[in-house]
Amino acid sequence: MKRRDVRGYVLLEALVALLIFSLGLLGMIGFQAASTRIVTDSRFRTEAAILADELIAKMSVDKRSVVIANYAYDSEGGGGGASTRTWFETRVIEASKLPNPKVKVDVASGASVDTFTVTVRIQWDLPSSGTSDKAVKQKAMEHGNYETQALLF
Repeated sequence: MKRRDVRGYVLLEALVALLIFSLGLLGMIGFQAASTRIVTDSRFRTEAAILADELIAKMSVDKRSVVIANYAYDSEGGGGGASTRTWFETRVIEASKLPNPKVKVDVASGASVDTFTVTVRIQWDLPSSGTSDKAVKQKAMEHGNYETQALLF
């Protein structure tokens, strides 16, 4: 072959190698974004679990005669138990890192007089995907949820 016929192959090979390297780099960036989202979700879930366990521990040492009145609570519905409201305002809103948290605590009487079934639900907003339009953000807002049940006796 003549030298003139093979000119440009090295440049073409370099461009193909650059393309393959760029696609690999974009894939690594995608994995990094996914792992960051998973770590954030895990941190929020752990914090919600700690908060719920803390509230259930408070309920378990309180007098059984005042558990329903002091702890049944819904942060969206307003009103509810004074002890849970105080816990929600001081521990969940002020001290935790959960974004826009909401709490609902259901306390139901159990089979015996001093037995209660407690359900604690904690919900928070997940970080947005970077959309700047506020209406789109509100419509597509995703929530993280944590729910636990306990039997107090």
